[in-house]
Amino acid sequence: MVRKISVLLLLLTAIAVCTFLPDPASVFASAAAPPWQKPVEKETTGKGNGATYKKREFAFGDGDVYWSQQIIGTKTAKPYVITVPVQGNSQHMVFRYRAYNEAKQPVWQAVTLDQVKTLPLASGFLETEGRSIWLGKPIVYVAKGRGTIEEHAELALPIQVKQRTNGIVLEIRLPIKAGYRSEMWALESREPLVPWGEQSIDQIWLALDVTQNAKWLYDGYYYKSPSTYEPTSANAYWRIPENYVLRSFLYTGGSRAARNMGYVMLKTSLLQQEPEGYWKTLPRSLWLSEDYGIPDGFYDTRFNTGAADLMLRGCVQYAEEAFCQSAQTYADYFHRHAASHHYVVNGTQPGWLVADYASAKYPAKKTHVSLNHQLAEINFLYSSYLQFGDPADKTLADLMLAGVVNLGTRWLLPNGDLHYAYFPNGTFGRADYPYLTYNDLLETQRLYRLLHGTEEPTIARLTASKLAWMQKSNVAYR
Repeated sequence: MVRKISVLLLLLTAIAVCTFLPDPASVFASAAAPPWQKPVEKETTGKGNGATYKKREFAFGDGDVYWSQQIIGTKTAKPYVITVPVQGNSQHMVFRYRAYNEAKQPVWQAVTLDQVKTLPLASGFLETEGRSIWLGKPIVYVAKGRGTIEEHAELALPIQVKQRTNGIVLEIRLPIKAGYRSEMWALESREPLVPWGEQSIDQIWLALDVTQNAKWLYDGYYYKSPSTYEPTSANAYWRIPENYVLRSFLYTGGSRAARNMGYVMLKTSLLQQEPEGYWKTLPRSLWLSEDYGIPDGFYDTRFNTGAADLMLRGCVQYAEEAFCQSAQTYADYFHRHAASHHYVVNGTQPGWLVADYASAKYPAKKTHVSLNHQLAEINFLYSSYLQFGDPADKTLADLMLAGVVNLGTRWLLPNGDLHYAYFPNGTFGRADYPYLTYNDLLETQRLYRLLHGTEEPTIARLTASKLAWMQKSNVAYR
């Protein structure tokens, strides 16, 4: 089932947030990152030589530049070539890239450019005096529809290193083949993009995947497609609303690369937000279709609330009105969703449990309520209230928290773990995540304490029980 496969996705989110020791106030505190200036954006398109060409650029105020190019083949032709000249002594030019050891763990490897004719086929950082470039990995793929691509790694060409008297030229060759798309992106700076060696930065960046299980592409962030999605294949990736790498950039920061790419990724996510305020999961989920009759293009509350939380974060960090408006538009959409897709749980005061999924095609469908979804939504609404001051956000968050609290110890399993979900027939079931829900509970308690001046006792009990189970089960957490 996709829920089980999604464990990996959501655990990566938890790892990204909890491993990096984030300090929200110091995201842009690195000495390498000057005060933020909104970049100038430009997109150009063209046709010729058997392909359609698209290029997007962000020119930042400090001279940094991000660019991304996409080639859509209409017939087979010679590769499209992008040249990147780099001045200096090639003996002092290093390409640092993310590789894997025999245990399939990510490690850093490096080559000097006077020793190679091609770069390893991987994303990495070219570093020399007065120049730093974060190079994406060239990719060739087929668009399968429903926000899904199928990578054809056998067609990708490595970047060539051409020696010149005053330095080198990187020659990036993007294949032009009918029915295929080729892409490449890079972030260039006159200053170091990442302060290697600072605050365990090497390990932080090792965890950021934009080439293996995830792909950063022209139109967004893609993740490995589960077998229960349609379309899918062994090399398929789907465009996921919540960008886990972006989460690390916004909550960890500390580098020019994080600051600049965070902005680029948020702007790209804006393009995928529906006018109503949410981000569609475009593939068809077999289990949602079988269990609830929900077709492709559905609304997933966890991925969407995660995406909106990133917009809220971007609103604060970049003072970007478009990001602020995006977060508020989503909040409005969630209010409407909650009003029409909830279960009333009575107690000292009535509470709501809000359904995890919905479809605009079949709006009457109601699904189960996962505890982690419910908590993430509460946390977003409280955060939105703290940022924008709309009392409706706090009111709904309190109502949803009452839904959790009114069920009280019914969330607990005999072994101390928590039930994953509450179902439309009033039953509980499925195995909870190892520690994702624990992190959500901690954040709910933090926000509740901030707003109400005291702890919520039921949340405290659920948190303590989950922690005890984690410790007894030797679940690693941070």
